[in-house]
Amino acid sequence: MLDGWYANITKKIDYRKLAMVTPILTIIMVFVILTNGLVYGIEFMGGTWMDVLTDRELTPAQLTSLKGDFESVGLNDVKVSVGYDINTNHNKLTVQTTSVFEDKETVAKVLSPYVGELTEFDTARVNLDSNPPASLSDNLVKRLRYGVDVTYEDGVLELVSLNLEQEELESALSYYLGKDVKVDLLKKNFNLRSVGPTLGDTFRTQGITALFISFFFMSIVVYFAFKMEIVPAIAVIQAAVCDMIIALGGMSLFGIPLEPATIAALLMLIGYSVDTDIMLTSRTIKDRRGNFDEQVEDALKTGLTMTGTTLAVLMVIFIMSTTLTQISTWANISAVLIIGLFGDLPATWFTNVGILKWYTEKKNSGGFAK
Repeated sequence: MLDGWYANITKKIDYRKLAMVTPILTIIMVFVILTNGLVYGIEFMGGTWMDVLTDRELTPAQLTSLKGDFESVGLNDVKVSVGYDINTNHNKLTVQTTSVFEDKETVAKVLSPYVGELTEFDTARVNLDSNPPASLSDNLVKRLRYGVDVTYEDGVLELVSLNLEQEELESALSYYLGKDVKVDLLKKNFNLRSVGPTLGDTFRTQGITALFISFFFMSIVVYFAFKMEIVPAIAVIQAAVCDMIIALGGMSLFGIPLEPATIAALLMLIGYSVDTDIMLTSRTIKDRRGNFDEQVEDALKTGLTMTGTTLAVLMVIFIMSTTLTQISTWANISAVLIIGLFGDLPATWFTNVGILKWYTEKKNSGGFAK
């Protein structure tokens, strides 16, 4: 199906014109970034993130009402979404705000009417008609092998820990209390974390620095990988640069936040781009079998198999994370990689191929030293 594709397409469109597709697209994306800017995640901008697990179904009207309640207590740029947590089989409510807000009592007052009681730890309660033994706390620590805070008030024994299991706890309490007990266990369902603006700025600077450092060392490796031939090295590097700018442009266009997860996706994209472009360059520069067009077509079969398989997997992850699980981190990572990989197609098979074809023609005609 791909036999003769490059020769046929370059008969209709000069390869130099095809090579300009990616630079033009990159310039457009730079304009988009400069016009729209980039959205920063809480880790890079500062703010507060809350996750709540609940068995209640939250309607769009309730989410809108909850957003208004948080805004009424002084939170800015509030975003509310609900998804599904596959680990606990509960609905997962996520609240994000650019305000640094750590008043957990106020947060609980706002959230509890919508999701029920909140707890940051596993909390177990047992109704008792008499005070428990003074040694109960120490005995539970020895039996369960992790710390447990024990309190008794108004006929209710309360135990708080990081990881409580109902069956194991009921067995231990029945033994130490000398009677069968029924434990009402509330698993941890609430998490709140906040990042100050100064710390967020530090994280953002470190993330961007990591991108530049990766480019620097990648460039050195590519340069020496091709025995210090500058043109093939530039061809590989330009593809990686264009892929990242196209991905950033897509992030700006679709409002995908720049955060640690998407920084990691950009780093993965750089690695993937370099992998396909080195494969292409090795086939056309180092492999002496066949003419240039045949070498490109051979590389394309391998490259499209790699890219097509990766895109298919990423599409599945994106669909699942946006429809079933509502895991924003997965959705953002897969979205960035999908945009970048679509950008990599013309960057590799039009622009990089065009540069290598021009370089090969010049080298064969004596334009470059052999």
